[in-house]
Amino acid sequence: MTRITRLILIALALGSAVTSEANALKLASWNMEHLADSDGEGCRPRQAADYLALRRHADRLAADVIAVQEVENEQALARVFDPEIWSFEVARNPDQEAPRPCAGTADKTIITQRAGFVIKKHVKYSRNPDLTALDVGDANRHRYGVDITLEAGAPLRLLSVHLKSGCPAGAPGAGDDCQALFEQQKILKKWIQARAKDAMPFALLGDFNRRLQAEEQFWSGIDAPGDPFMDLSLTVKRDTAARCQPSFNQFIDYIILNPGSLPLLKPDSFQELVYEAGSPPASDHCPIAVELNVQDVGDLAPQKGQMSTGLKWYRRSAEFPLIARFIYDQAKRRVDAIRARGDDASDWVVSLDADETIFDNSLGQFENEYLGLGYVPERWASWEARGAAREVPGAIEFINHVLSSGGKIAVITNRDADLEEAARGNLVRLGMRDDRRRVCILGRRAIDTQAGNPDEWQRFGYRNDKDRRRRLIGEGHAVGCWSKDADGSARASWSRPHRFVLWIGDNVLDLPKMTQVGARANGTPDLVFGQDYFLIPNPLYGSWQGNAP
Repeated sequence: MTRITRLILIALALGSAVTSEANALKLASWNMEHLADSDGEGCRPRQAADYLALRRHADRLAADVIAVQEVENEQALARVFDPEIWSFEVARNPDQEAPRPCAGTADKTIITQRAGFVIKKHVKYSRNPDLTALDVGDANRHRYGVDITLEAGAPLRLLSVHLKSGCPAGAPGAGDDCQALFEQQKILKKWIQARAKDAMPFALLGDFNRRLQAEEQFWSGIDAPGDPFMDLSLTVKRDTAARCQPSFNQFIDYIILNPGSLPLLKPDSFQELVYEAGSPPASDHCPIAVELNVQDVGDLAPQKGQMSTGLKWYRRSAEFPLIARFIYDQAKRRVDAIRARGDDASDWVVSLDADETIFDNSLGQFENEYLGLGYVPERWASWEARGAAREVPGAIEFINHVLSSGGKIAVITNRDADLEEAARGNLVRLGMRDDRRRVCILGRRAIDTQAGNPDEWQRFGYRNDKDRRRRLIGEGHAVGCWSKDADGSARASWSRPHRFVLWIGDNVLDLPKMTQVGARANGTPDLVFGQDYFLIPNPLYGSWQGNAP
């Protein structure tokens, strides 16, 4: 057994060490039956009174996190859940291209259906990229999975799904519906295997359109009995009868836990909340829910993966977001001054680092510390590829401000070059304007390093391996800026000289020709702090660690 495996198993055992001081977290799943954003739309046309009935039922449910299915968009959710109390995360599958009639009702058309989550504002979470692979078969017909990580106690990965209907008990070859469902089974298996590799607690929630209590074909394709990470458990007992609709006594909606999350489950907490008698049911599915006992990892003893002081400050302090927003606000003022003096007529560019300057990667470090791990290169690369980082407060607004002001952005990062597209996708999901003509992301290539290019380092006097990329952008020779150019416009924009007007980072190496030793000894005589460059505080890691140059 490797050291990492031992640490992972220890971390999984932490879930069973919940105490009377643990906090309760109620997870639910609810298929809301064609929840549209407007009255009278979809296969279940609703009026104001119907949305009010759904809201009353949501209040009775009293959950903290609800995986939802068959919702059109955030506006539809806002008719049931108060946006002042709830956050919304809805799948990004595109609108259906053409209207389709509802089954048996030619006068009604199906609205675009999406999965998602509604999360109480007090629950901290991050969104991971959607599980788009669930859209198998006919285009725009099958819903993406929505993937989030809760940060209530342990990092808990949740996936909201709505699988293919029409195959509640059939075999893979029993028609097109079963074929599509079992293709989705394979996709789920891959997601589960990836989560097992991460060694994180996780849960699957949603409408599986499958009677998992009584059959083994679909279940055996995703379950791995005896595996320390993939031995899945239904939270409803096998003999529990569904009560939502009298004609269906078996569930097709489930909350499924893995060995990392199962110890958090409060015994006998499974609930099916049926609709009040005497009125039409608000949906053809009733919500189901369970309660988890979660304990703050930051309060555990140090030997059990206590959150480090720097990470706790970065993630929990009131000071960090205030400082970060202040710095970016000052940088915006500097951009305004540059524009006011007429520099918007030239090719001027702002240099930004990526990690802990734009991207808040603290969730990835939180996951490692939860497992008792320090820096692990493979896990860091996996985290970068995942594209789930939040923004450092103020970063995306600043980037878009530069673009609106006529400037360009060069994100010069020490992420590997093959992760440039993952970084761009993460930035776009955070709200950055996606324009390759004005935003270049340059990762580290071997030729940028001193070991890979010693002659050029000596000739140009580089002090760190970002200096080379800055020089190439300045000269208009940064080929990486147009490596994914579809129409030649990015190359036309970047293959000419540029002038850097300011630099923003979280480390002195994000500044031109700078080192830790040089900055400590000589300061920055050629640059003005707060005018030419800005630095975001980063207590997590940096060149200041160890014998930094």
